[in-house]
Amino acid sequence: MIVCESGYSGRSMRVDTVLKLSFSKHARAKLGKRQINEEALTSVLQNPRSAFIDTTSLAQVAIQQVDLHGVGVDLVVIFRRDGAYHIVTAYPVKDVRSEVQRKVNSGRWVPI
Repeated sequence: MIVCESGYSGRSMRVDTVLKLSFSKHARAKLGKRQINEEALTSVLQNPRSAFIDTTSLAQVAIQQVDLHGVGVDLVVIFRRDGAYHIVTAYPVKDVRSEVQRKVNSGRWVPI
């Protein structure tokens, strides 16, 4: 769904994409504990640097660097999509290259 800011002047218009998000119980608990906000999740889902399929759960995986609490952090978001994005979990990772390499080498994640 696209939401346009009102007051179009003819020169420029701000356009925001609004994503519908739902959360598993696990995700709600972990996001609160890790202080990950919806803005960070939306940023990752809209513009992932890397994307994978988790072969065990068949969920999708998106990774992007975001600003969390004033610090640039790589954020892994695991989700399913059926109209809305259903967030399974999300977690920051310090060494994203090792995380991805380990998951891909084990066959757990497949690049898409």
